[in-house]
Amino acid sequence: MVPPAEFRSYYGRQILKTPAWEDKIAYYFFAGGVSAGCALLGAGADLTGRPALRRGTRLTGLAAIGAGAYFLLADLGRPDRFHHMLRVAKPTSPMSMGVWVLSAFGAAAGTAAIAEAAPLVPNRFVRKVLPPVGAAAGLGAAALAPALATYTAVLLSDTATPSWHAAYPELPFVFAGSALASGAIIRLARKFTEDFAR
Repeated sequence: MVPPAEFRSYYGRQILKTPAWEDKIAYYFFAGGVSAGCALLGAGADLTGRPALRRGTRLTGLAAIGAGAYFLLADLGRPDRFHHMLRVAKPTSPMSMGVWVLSAFGAAAGTAAIAEAAPLVPNRFVRKVLPPVGAAAGLGAAALAPALATYTAVLLSDTATPSWHAAYPELPFVFAGSALASGAIIRLARKFTEDFAR
């Protein structure tokens, strides 16, 4: 009889390195997905003439991308690591492209959300210019939203972890669907709260 095989790794070391990520990265994934979903919903609301939905999704999207940026920088430990990634754009690196997408999306989503304050601005010229600028920024954020929602899936599947790498064909679709669902659910929950308060 052959004795049962006993697994031993090379010099007793673990085969796969344990990821150094903390819970903050999971929060970043969720917040980035919510913001991407809100940007798409906000652009759709703007194009179909739904100002209340547009306002809510833009403001929620800005809050979500702000929270996501906080969690990402907190996980990095040193904010200058993010800044240093902006020195070079490397199309073959999911992390490099993610930093650029996150930066461009944040600027567009922030501009779109700030434009919602147009009625509160006393200056008539600024009050007139902000809505079209916000509409253009909202469309820009919506154009970048799919990349923001899915670059993290590419980043996860481009690792040595077998279960993550094996899912590389499906993972971007899972992340994109999750982003849309998250943005829609948060907006629906807010609407339900507003209706219940009346």
